[in-house]
Amino acid sequence: MINLIGNELKKVFKKKTIYILLIIIIGYIMLTNIIIKLTDDGYKYNYYYEGDIEYYESCLSDLDPNNPSEYPYFAEYKRQVEVLNLTKKYGNNSWQAYIINTKLPGYIDTMINYEYSNGVTKEEYDKAKQSYDKALVKLEAGDWKYFANQEIEYTKSNIKEQQALLETTEDQATIDSIKQTIANLEIDKQTQEWRLEKDISYAPSFLNTAIQQYYINQTTLNQYSSKNIEELAADELSYYQEALKNASLNRYYIENNISLDSNSRNLFINLFGNYELFILIVCIVIAGSIISEEFNRGTIKLLLVKPYNRIKILFSKFIVCLIILSLTIAFIYVFQLLAGGIINGFDGMATDAIVFNFDTNKVENINLFAYVGLTGLCKLPMYILLTALAFTCSTLFTNTALAVSVPFLGYIASSLINQFALLYNIKQIIYFVTPNWDLNCYLFGGTPLFDGLSLPFSIIICVIYLVIMLVLDCIVFKKRDIKNI
Repeated sequence: MINLIGNELKKVFKKKTIYILLIIIIGYIMLTNIIIKLTDDGYKYNYYYEGDIEYYESCLSDLDPNNPSEYPYFAEYKRQVEVLNLTKKYGNNSWQAYIINTKLPGYIDTMINYEYSNGVTKEEYDKAKQSYDKALVKLEAGDWKYFANQEIEYTKSNIKEQQALLETTEDQATIDSIKQTIANLEIDKQTQEWRLEKDISYAPSFLNTAIQQYYINQTTLNQYSSKNIEELAADELSYYQEALKNASLNRYYIENNISLDSNSRNLFINLFGNYELFILIVCIVIAGSIISEEFNRGTIKLLLVKPYNRIKILFSKFIVCLIILSLTIAFIYVFQLLAGGIINGFDGMATDAIVFNFDTNKVENINLFAYVGLTGLCKLPMYILLTALAFTCSTLFTNTALAVSVPFLGYIASSLINQFALLYNIKQIIYFVTPNWDLNCYLFGGTPLFDGLSLPFSIIICVIYLVIMLVLDCIVFKKRDIKNI
């Protein structure tokens, strides 16, 4: 068997195809890292684009503020011009850009309405103008903490109003709604207090994004406060767990002042998401041609006259396919590590992967390289089954094109099949291979997409499908007539 495997490996490495694919993989990994390096401007707001001001000013010139039907458009474009001019002054990559586009438009609207309509009183205008002018002074002085403190005071005021409203309300549905609002306001207050405590400005950055993501996911979790989590359906439980994981991770980043914005690290930790297609291309192309080419070229006769039974020959070829799969994964793992580090720097590679464990409900650290290896191990059932499918098609039909295209069609259609089953509540889908072949959903206590799935069950299903294909291969290959080839 060892001699057979060695001979098959020699055949594979004599093929030009494998070296062409290798060059393509190297080129793609290099290009990906170079593009990331050249195009990455860090975190950035996209409030202002060159030409926006000219566009809105041209729109304003065609509108009459005294025309009631045109005034709403006039007021909107007038505000846009003011906001864009301020954003241009400080730049998209500034904390001022966020404040200008989120906090100031209301003041500007009030002043425009006072100037061009009768909808605003002098008192309202003076109040808006005073707040606006003070905000401009703070923007110029670079005092972002003024706005954070202002937001905290505003949120505290809203919480008091909601608590007062809660005391005078008797309707249970309204009470629940008010409690939900108060809980969300408390989260908003917490994020602003974090800004001041951790010195995280509104400027685009990893931690600023972490604050925003924490708010989004924590408010999502609040929607489940009145529900029994154990009674949630699998798809809803998965949605809840995703929000819990993201909220917990972002809270951990903020509280520990951790910024995970290394390009090489991000590419490496998402290795299998970024390069999975190339892993499949190599293993499917090899598996889809390793039998069919022997029949198409007539070399199968020379192979079968040797003192080996057909089953050994068949399995030696399949083992070679698995070896090629392993070598491809290892090559991409090592090459991305080296290429990413050389092009984008090795900073961040020493930082552990940070994960949320649902079994312990805690954030945990795991060695970065072990984590990437673990996610790859969980992907192996899918890679092996698609390789086996290509191998089976090659054995059954001795047609390389068909043997290569069928697994790719299955890979592309797998997510559609799962979503279709989820949409129409097809419970029998759990006995199909596509919901079972990616074991990453079980990592750290995660929940699969469908009810009835578990890690042992998924492994058993994958093994059953693999055995069926291999048994079918043995039956067909053993009985194949080679006299007329």
